[in-house]
Amino acid sequence: MPSDNPSGAASALGLAASVVLGVLMPVMLAPATKSSPLFVGIAATLAFAASLSATGPAALGRRLRSGLLSLPGLAVGAMLGWMAFSISWAHAPNGSLAQFAQFGGVVLCAVALALCLPAAAPRRRAALMALGLAGAAALMAADLKTGLWLRSLTGGRETTYTYNRGLVTLALLLWPTLALVFAARKPWLALPLLALAPLAVFSGESAAAIVALLVGVLVFPVAALIPQTTRWLGLAATLAGLAVQPWFGTLMRNLLTGGFHETFKGAHSSDRVDIWLSFEAAARTKWLFGNGFGSSVNLQNAAVAAQVPPDRVTMLGASHPHNAFLQVWVELGLLGAALAAVLITLLFHGVGRLRPALQPFALACFAAAAMVALVSHGAWQAWWWAALAACLAGFAVLDRELGRGAPPL
Repeated sequence: MPSDNPSGAASALGLAASVVLGVLMPVMLAPATKSSPLFVGIAATLAFAASLSATGPAALGRRLRSGLLSLPGLAVGAMLGWMAFSISWAHAPNGSLAQFAQFGGVVLCAVALALCLPAAAPRRRAALMALGLAGAAALMAADLKTGLWLRSLTGGRETTYTYNRGLVTLALLLWPTLALVFAARKPWLALPLLALAPLAVFSGESAAAIVALLVGVLVFPVAALIPQTTRWLGLAATLAGLAVQPWFGTLMRNLLTGGFHETFKGAHSSDRVDIWLSFEAAARTKWLFGNGFGSSVNLQNAAVAAQVPPDRVTMLGASHPHNAFLQVWVELGLLGAALAAVLITLLFHGVGRLRPALQPFALACFAAAAMVALVSHGAWQAWWWAALAACLAGFAVLDRELGRGAPPL
């Protein structure tokens, strides 16, 4: 744990890390939607420097070793090792290696942030982060409502789709920021967040962001009333969802009616089912070891394409299954899915060890993230893991702050 009495330099570096992660990263999602991994890297570097300044190299080394040799640390290491090893049989190993480098870099930054971000919170941190996220929501909402005027000024791609990453990140960061605001006993800071975040999300075309926001809002009051039951039900549902992935496309084809697809035509629901059917066939073909990390890109060109039904080959060119749980099965097989199950179980166990006041916010955040992972985006995309890293760091440092027996402001 970082020192309770950090030096002036450590406090300044810790404040800088918080500002980069909680203010600059979300605000920059408007003009630069792919910039979040860069800011997570900068924040991790500042957090590392803050801890080094506060505790010295020996104490920092002990804390890092303790974290990396803990059960969660070993599980993360095992998953990264299996991913790296599986690249050896991927159909495009160079591309897989490049993707692994991006993904692994963000994961290491997430670990550094969770272990090193100082627990001695500088004053006004809650206000800075709440107003930063509210400002990001306002920028995105304004640009979407004005026909992408801001993106035309910055020279970015002038399509509403480009905001999907930022809107999903916003829907996730909402929960650790709200947790900080209420822990700081400044509930009025939640008002601009609760007004602007939904406005931005519903102004865009990201169905995943809308689902994430709605699921989080539904889970939060239940988790506040019965946190332990919610945690166990969430763990059971997530593990069950992971287990059924080799048949997920078939299940969705049988469950979702034509009326459903007509209602959600804008979200391309029928196309997603077709993609899931194609990738589930690839997952079942190489069910034990998978097709190798990163193999979902251009999977129609891999040898496995000859082993799936001919009418399913075309959708293997969708770059990824639009379902992170299914992508684990496709690329890493049963062994990778088993490691993912261990990590999910440890995550829920970690949520149960948070301060009681934080658990509803963490469970709402995880539910939102799980829904996005189930229906959208690639499993290893760097921007996605940057958002998860920011959420993980937010809850980890706030839990340490509350453990010191004082509000974080």
